[in-house]
Amino acid sequence: MGDDARPVEVVPYDPSWPARFEAERLLLSDALPTTLGIEHIGSTSVPGLMAKPIIDIQAVVPEVDDVLADLAPLRRLGYVHRPLAFPADGDHLFLVKDTAGRRSQHLHVFRVTSGAPEENRLFRAYLTTHPGAARRYEAAKRRAAERHPDSRARYALAKEEEFLRLLTEARLWGRSGDD
Repeated sequence: MGDDARPVEVVPYDPSWPARFEAERLLLSDALPTTLGIEHIGSTSVPGLMAKPIIDIQAVVPEVDDVLADLAPLRRLGYVHRPLAFPADGDHLFLVKDTAGRRSQHLHVFRVTSGAPEENRLFRAYLTTHPGAARRYEAAKRRAAERHPDSRARYALAKEEEFLRLLTEARLWGRSGDD
């Protein structure tokens, strides 16, 4: 079954998601010995937010090329590198993991000089501290999943406008220093 043929489903928040991340973080810390940090990102990292039941993880490393040169430790954990997912971003490796035939994790490996990890932290913090923003994002995700249940690419595009609006709000909030 191709990646695009798998259904997109947005489900209620699962309180086990943080523990699932923590278990995976421990495995990844051994597989990525040069990591400077491994964090839970994405919708499953926001308490109470509906999400696709896929744990998004970011790891920050000194050099992504060093990770790329030896993917064997990540392969042993079940991760598959998807080099075409972010082809224009040399600071970003994307890997996926399936468990029991279903996507279970997305691993984003960023070079320490990338701005993406800080933006991911900012977005997570904004949604966590602004319930109204989280509900707007959740509604956009539900609509996108209802319209495009069989295409992750179309699902992502359908929620992108609201995501970008919220990211702009998060950036303004981050600069303002407001809680």
